[in-house]
This record gives sequence, structure tokens and C-alpha cells, in this order.
Amino acid sequence: MKRLNQYLKRFHQKLGVFGTIIFMLPILYWVWLPAQKPCISVFNGYVLNYVISGKLFSEKFDIVHAGFVLDQPTIGKWLFWFSVMAMSCLPYMAAVRWFSNRENNAVRWLYGMLVIVVCILLLCMLSWPLCWLVQYIHSMGFTPKRIGGLVYGIVGMFVVIGFIVWANRRSGHVRHTGKPE
Repeated sequence: MKRLNQYLKRFHQKLGVFGTIIFMLPILYWVWLPAQKPCISVFNGYVLNYVISGKLFSEKFDIVHAGFVLDQPTIGKWLFWFSVMAMSCLPYMAAVRWFSNRENNAVRWLYGMLVIVVCILLLCMLSWPLCWLVQYIHSMGFTPKRIGGLVYGIVGMFVVIGFIVWANRRSGHVRHTGKPE
């Protein structure tokens, strides 16, 4: 264990711009694979139009979206994929943050922008099940599972936003001058 700690300390804050890009691109691609359709619907304005136009509360809930089936567009499927993606990429991005030389402004800005992009993809994945859950609850009433799903989605949203804030703040370690940042 002592050897592992010495080995890891040798690479702490050594990753430059090119290394940060190399380590962040796979996770960006990993999240993009399941997030592609929800992101396109968010960025082309469909989700925003759906919410603002009032269709969220005026249209009848399509029962196809209820439940948990991985081969259908269901609430459970999208909450599952959000969970898998968040649990796999947030610790990975935290490790890249630890290895990146964040004293270099270019690295800090690049890392911050890539984290924001990945987290926006995660939030887009969360937009579909949250809209469907709101519509489901409005159409058919409250149940503990529906409320639990809604709470889970909202907490997940705050976790992702909190990660963006944490990842983009300056680290509080002491520089070689002895003064805190």
C-alpha cells in the first residue's frame, strides 16, 4: 500500500493539456452513447417546448413509459442509464481532476469545460424520465414509487450540478510559496 501511495503521488498534478484531453475523451464518448437521443431532443428545443407549451400537463400520459423495461423508452430505463453513467463517470472525472495540473490555467479551463459537457449530457439523460414522471403523477396520482423516482431524479440532478461546482473550483492546497490559494 505504501508503494502504491508513492507511485500515485508521483503522478499527482502532472497531467497537462494533451493528457487531460486523452483521459476525458473516452468518458465523453461513454456518456454520449446512451445520452444521444435525449440530448438531441433537449438541444433542438423539443423538451423545452413540451414543458413551456403546457403539453406536460395537458397531454395524457402514455403508459408505454411506465415501468422498467430496457428495450423500451421507460422511466426506469432512463433512470437506470443515468445512474450507471453517473456512477461510472463522476469518480473517473474526479480521478482525472486529481491527476491534472490544475495550476496551469489552460488545463483548468479545459478540464472544467469537459466536465460541464459530460454533466450536461447526464442532465439531458435525466430530462426525459423527470418529464414523464411529472406527467405520470399529474395524470394518475401519487404513489410511493412515483414520488421515490421523482426524488431520485431531483437528487441526481443536484448531485451532478454539485459535481460541476466542485470540479470547477480552485483547489485549496498550499503552493510552494507557503500561501494558500
